[in-house]
Amino acid sequence: MKYIYYATLYHDDGMIGVKFYDFPSINTFGNDEIEAAEMAKDALEGYLLAAEDKHLALPPKTDAADIDVKKEEVLLAVMVDTSIVREREDNKLVKKTLSIPAYLDRAARENGLNFSQELSDRLRKKLQLN
Repeated sequence: MKYIYYATLYHDDGMIGVKFYDFPSINTFGNDEIEAAEMAKDALEGYLLAAEDKHLALPPKTDAADIDVKKEEVLLAVMVDTSIVREREDNKLVKKTLSIPAYLDRAARENGLNFSQELSDRLRKKLQLN
């Protein structure tokens, strides 16, 4: 699902603070504007993923023109696509430890088999996943 919400960037003790207009509980910061923008996206992604998982109602996005930005603040549009985040997490490799008989290990290595690939292929077939 794609979302866009607005945050404001502001200076705070040598850091750049971030607060979201529609989500007062989401606050973060960065050492500079780039890091603050990255942290804003990360914080919003985490919140929206949890909200989707818990089926929480999300506030409607406030229009940028309706947001009162103070002189020392900068408005930042933060766009998140939770489907991309979920796909990235689903494709993350997970290390597993397994035991096989020595003769299978020897024969597989002699034939140049990739254990991870073989196991993944067999699990996909067994579970009928593409």
